[in-house]
Amino acid sequence: MPTYDYRCDHCGHEFSKVQSFTEGALETCPSCGERPTRLFSLPAIVFKGSGWYKTDSRSTPPESASSSKASETKKSDTSAKDKPAGSSGGSTAPGG
Repeated sequence: MPTYDYRCDHCGHEFSKVQSFTEGALETCPSCGERPTRLFSLPAIVFKGSGWYKTDSRSTPPESASSSKASETKKSDTSAKDKPAGSSGGSTAPGG
């Protein structure tokens, strides 16, 4: 059964009451007898993740060694492309 929070606007008294879903709001404040206001509150249960199983909320494993080697190979390829061809100071014409 859910717990509902109330606050009396007349005397300022705040209290909680366990009620079923079918029961209506309380009519009287236990402190002064005026009609209290039902407050909205966060639910007691929060489900995180995409599913209900323990394995659904685990983080992904770190990258394997083979994928890090592949990224190193890509870095060396781009650095070789950055150097202009024929910058050795010699003639670019064949048969020189």
